[in-house]
Amino acid sequence: MPAHSRSFEFLWSRLKQHKVVQWTVAYLAVAYTLLHGAEMVGGSLAWPHVWLRVFTLLLIIGVPVVLTIAWYHGARGQQRVSGTEVMIIALLLAVGGAVVWRDRSTEHVADGSATSSANEEQSIEVATPSAPPPAASIAVLPFTDLSAEKDQQYFSDGIAEEILNVLARIDGLKVASRTSAFQFRSAATGIPAIARELGVRHVLEGSVRKAGSRVRITAQLIDASTDEHLWAETFDRTLTAKDLFAIQDEIAAATVAALRTKLGGALAESAPAAPVRTTKVEAYELFLEARALFQARRDLGTADDLLKRAIEIDPKFADALAIRAAIYQFGSAYGVRPGSARTRATGRALAEKALAIDGTNSLAIAVVALSHTFDHMEGISKEPFEKIFANFKRALELDPADSNALNWLGLAYIFVGSHEKAVESLTRCVEIDIALAACRHNLVWALLSLGRTHAANAVVDAAAEANVLQLTVGMLAALPDLKRRDAFLFLAVNAPELRGWRKVGALYDALSRPGEDHRALAAELEAFLNETEASRGSYTLLNAIGDYKRPMLVNLHWIPAMRGYRRSPEFKAHMMASGLPDYWRKHGFPPQCRPVGNDDFKCE
Repeated sequence: MPAHSRSFEFLWSRLKQHKVVQWTVAYLAVAYTLLHGAEMVGGSLAWPHVWLRVFTLLLIIGVPVVLTIAWYHGARGQQRVSGTEVMIIALLLAVGGAVVWRDRSTEHVADGSATSSANEEQSIEVATPSAPPPAASIAVLPFTDLSAEKDQQYFSDGIAEEILNVLARIDGLKVASRTSAFQFRSAATGIPAIARELGVRHVLEGSVRKAGSRVRITAQLIDASTDEHLWAETFDRTLTAKDLFAIQDEIAAATVAALRTKLGGALAESAPAAPVRTTKVEAYELFLEARALFQARRDLGTADDLLKRAIEIDPKFADALAIRAAIYQFGSAYGVRPGSARTRATGRALAEKALAIDGTNSLAIAVVALSHTFDHMEGISKEPFEKIFANFKRALELDPADSNALNWLGLAYIFVGSHEKAVESLTRCVEIDIALAACRHNLVWALLSLGRTHAANAVVDAAAEANVLQLTVGMLAALPDLKRRDAFLFLAVNAPELRGWRKVGALYDALSRPGEDHRALAAELEAFLNETEASRGSYTLLNAIGDYKRPMLVNLHWIPAMRGYRRSPEFKAHMMASGLPDYWRKHGFPPQCRPVGNDDFKCE
């Protein structure tokens, strides 16, 4: 008999002697039965398919374990399975169960079908209403520009927005926000579908035609539930500021009257008169054009020039002064004016001038509060934080739908470490103004500061889908915490501050590992930024990788990527200069910090 045959017979006899064959056959039979049963139960209960894959892998892993147990079991001549062997099998099943449970949790997080017990899975989005809209509800669509040159859309939009603002002040009437309604400017969707999307029962639409010294404005009110026209009228007037404001009042009053006729006494008897912003029609037209640019955060230099001209025509134009004051506060982020304390002081003076003319100008009140907030970030303001927050809240009492005030209030809350309040304010801002990218960006930072990365990722996704995800240094610093390497690399190579920088991958890796030693990379990046004369905000990236010489002036210091900075003496000095420790002792420390004795603190 050949040697290899004798070896095979010897091995076969040993396997039978140790009962390996019997154990293997029995195990395979039981495994097949279990797997078949799992497929049947999983199909009826709609278990994720991945569970079955994991269970199959577990059974395969069990084969060598069973073979090992069988070999030693047969070697000792045992007829029964020992307690140790039972424990090994139980351990195998426990490990498998843990794997299945972990996979189940991971899959639910991935597809968004489960929620976390610690608010991690809360999503921030504005859902399309499913219930019937309230009867006393309306959306004002952008009015169509019918001018011969088709160059008066800003004017048409401005008229529609003024009417919307009047209707928004009527008790008992729900009015869709401007940005929500104005997204249907060029949509081919019918009125009923638009109303369903906006969650309203009625829609006001119209058109504007300017010709020389005359203006024609038409408007019609539609009940979207029946597609019935409740009211329509055309206004032909001389193009004067007085006539424009009168037309706006008449349209709002006629709309309210038509709604009251249909709904009864659920609404106030009349709409409040539109404020007379200016008596100069030329100044008003410039204001409307500038306001459209300001709201879109686009061409702010042009907007500033338009407002300057409007104020020259009418020096008491409070609304124009207020918007110009706002541009002085944050225009540097959009390439307009240097971001300095002197620039902000000039803007604050404009806001205070607006308030001397109109003490109820909500935007001017919010601008003053924002200006003091920025000064605190530089450590040069003595304005009490309590007064700053009171001013923001006063502005929102005057205009609850002021998305700028909501955004800036959220920014101030982030700075002082009141993350939950920041999320509340910024979520409201997103609901009101879906196009204001700053609200979404600040909301991402607030959520990351709370450790709610899933919700922060949802905000980023929604911003990208709505095409309002801006390329900023702050967003770059946040993306590593969100584990979005591809997005980081794509944005980094297109960021003006990093154009020509060849180590964006290394920068992502460094930002992903806060607290480690990245001084060599920081020195290279600092030299690059100095050479290219990048904006001061660019140094935020240096703060995140260990260079703390220039403290950041944006509200990223609470996100995970800034952990190393929060532990540094420079961060403590920055917070001390801003006056925050005294505020914290009165109102509570952020979750990342704790008091040490009576006059010190420590942050992680």
